Amino acid sequence: MVLKKRFFWALLIVPLVLLAGCPVPEARPEGPAPEEPAPVVNQEPTPAITTVSSEVVGGLRLELSVPKVNFQPGETVIATLSLINTTQDAISFETRTSQLFDLIIKGPGRDRLWSEDKMFLTVITHRHIPPNQALSKDLPWEVGIAPGELSLVGVTVIFELNGEGIQLRTPSIRIEIGSS
Repeated sequence: MVLKKRFFWALLIVPLVLLAGCPVPEARPEGPAPEEPAPVVNQEPTPAITTVSSEVVGGLRLELSVPKVNFQPGETVIATLSLINTTQDAISFETRTSQLFDLIIKGPGRDRLWSEDKMFLTVITHRHIPPNQALSKDLPWEVGIAPGELSLVGVTVIFELNGEGIQLRTPSIRIEIGSS
């Protein structure tokens, strides 16, 4: 009998507790909507995004973008790579790795790859890009070098499209590393 009473109270109280946590919609006054406040004007200039693109191959174009071109040592550069389907048809292809994009960082003394310290699966990966859509990835990289000039080049891994091995490569974007 005690168990039945507890069950009854649990059935009664649990829904009330759940309903008590639900938000109540605000009442809206009748009449015209109040005017919205004027937007706040940001006094700092919006950084210009720099973008370069590869040639179109098999209906695909690779695009590399960076939010700015002047950085300080220790700052993080976020390079965005996008593989864009420029056709009116879906495009399917496959890679032999889980990686699709890489970034070549050309600097004084040596070039390096963004992926040098990363691990990717060695697996056949089927990818599909709908018409006029893109696959995109942000590649963050910390600027940890002396002041100077670097060049960034976006590349894809070699992928198979219609039985042909293809690798796309963007022109370079020059970035400047200032002194801190």
